[in-house]
Amino acid sequence: MVRRLSLAFFVSLCVAIPGFADPPSICDAVAGNLVANCGFEAGVYSSTLSGNTNTSVPNSWTPNAGYDLEPGFNHVTGYANSGSYGLSIGNFDYQPVPALSQTLTDIAGDTYNGSLYVSYGGAGGGDTGAYFGALINGTAVLALNDTTLYGYTQYTFSFVGTGSDVLTIEGNTNPSEWYADDVVVKSSSVVPEPASVFLFGTLIAGVFASRRFSRRLS
Repeated sequence: MVRRLSLAFFVSLCVAIPGFADPPSICDAVAGNLVANCGFEAGVYSSTLSGNTNTSVPNSWTPNAGYDLEPGFNHVTGYANSGSYGLSIGNFDYQPVPALSQTLTDIAGDTYNGSLYVSYGGAGGGDTGAYFGALINGTAVLALNDTTLYGYTQYTFSFVGTGSDVLTIEGNTNPSEWYADDVVVKSSSVVPEPASVFLFGTLIAGVFASRRFSRRLS
């Protein structure tokens, strides 16, 4: 007789495997994504600017003085769209706007498609001065000011590469926070790699083979 493994047993087995309990962010699986630490899963470092220290700056991102000003607002958080972590960002409206940036190496003249998941919530909504933005080389390609409380929602943008472009995420709100996760920037010409397609086909074939094997044992 063949015993069926319970779901609880499978989950406990997965948790026992180092690293299995913390799945990667969905942006890590996007072919051609230029954004490093796109899901804020790759750890943090400490930064001190203008006399203020923030010990939760996500690796591969560079903060401005506004980000270091309020570590309680600006930090890597356990509220995530996928994976285990996301980003909390947003000083009070009267304070300097906190920002994180990183330089993307791309191809001049190519069109790049970007996306990220944004959520607004926490202490309450209705802030008429709230703002969240994504910028390329200082120019806004995404601007949000809807402060109705909502969960993670995907937003998109696009731009033409220059060869080296600075991506910035910034935002202010009072009294709540903005949350961001799964940041993707990739060329519009990127297609799935043949190896990925082959692996997907192999997995599908394995599923059907497993089902046929199970029927023979039942």
